[in-house]
Amino acid sequence: MVQERARQFIFPITTGRTGTTFVTHLLQLNLPGHSEIHHERGYYLGSRHYGFGIDTPEVSHFARFNTVGNDDWVRAFWAQKNQRLLACDKPIYAEISHPLVKAGLIENIDALAAAGRVDLVILTRDIEQIMWSFINRMVFTNYGFTWLFALDPRWPNVIVDYAPFEHEALAGMAAWYIHEMWARAAYYRLLLAGHPNVHFHRFDMSELVRPEGAGRLLEGLGHPSASPILPARANSNEGELYGPSAREHCRRVLREIPVDHIALASSYFESGRRLGDLKPD
Repeated sequence: MVQERARQFIFPITTGRTGTTFVTHLLQLNLPGHSEIHHERGYYLGSRHYGFGIDTPEVSHFARFNTVGNDDWVRAFWAQKNQRLLACDKPIYAEISHPLVKAGLIENIDALAAAGRVDLVILTRDIEQIMWSFINRMVFTNYGFTWLFALDPRWPNVIVDYAPFEHEALAGMAAWYIHEMWARAAYYRLLLAGHPNVHFHRFDMSELVRPEGAGRLLEGLGHPSASPILPARANSNEGELYGPSAREHCRRVLREIPVDHIALASSYFESGRRLGDLKPD
C-alpha cells in the first residue's frame, strides 16, 4: 500500500473515448481525502480558470513535440506544470487527461518520478467503439479538432505508418490514431522498463465498470478497497451522425489494415529512435 502522505502521481496513456471521465470519478470516490483529482484541465464555461498552455498542453505543444521533439518550448511547458504539481499540498495527484501523454508527459516525467511514485494507466476499449465515437464526434473532420483532441497523421514524429490508411477518409484517420496511441503505449513501456518509481497498469473499460475490475485498479495503485464505489457512466455519445454504411466502412478498415502494436513499438525502439529526440526544425 502507498505509505501515508507519500507523493503519488497518476496519469493515463490512452486515445480518449475510453472512460477517462469514469476513471476520474472512480478515483474521486475511492482515493483518500488527501488527494487532488482532475479530468481534463482546460477551459470551462463559468470558470475563471483557463488551463490551456498552463495545465493542459495547447496546440503548439502538440505540434512541436510531434514534429520537432522535446524541444525548449515543450520542456518549458512541462517545467512550469511539474513545478506546480510538486508544490501541491496533497500527496496524491491524479489527472486523467488523455492529451498529456501526446505532448511529452513521459519525456518530462523525471521530476515527478524523483519525488515519488508515478502510476501510468493504459486505458483501452473495444477499438470499433472508440473509432465510431470519434467519427460521430467529428474529431477528424477538420485539423483544428484533430490538433486539440488527437494526433495529426501528417506530423512526422510517429510510430505507425499512415500510408495504408490515408485513402480511407475519416475512418482511416481515426483507425490510424487509435493504432498510433496503442503503439505508443507499448513504446513507453519499453522506454521506462525497470524504472523503480514508475508503474504501468493496463485496463479495458469493460473491466472497470465492474466492482472486480475497479478493485484491481485501486489495488494496483496502492489503495485497495474491498467494496469500491462505482460512479455512474458519463460523457457517452448521444445519437449517431452517420449511418450503417459508415459503420461498415469502419469495420472494413479495421479488418483489412491490421496493426501489430507491440512489434511496431519494439522495432521503433530497437532502432534507437525516440519520440522525444530533437529533429531538424
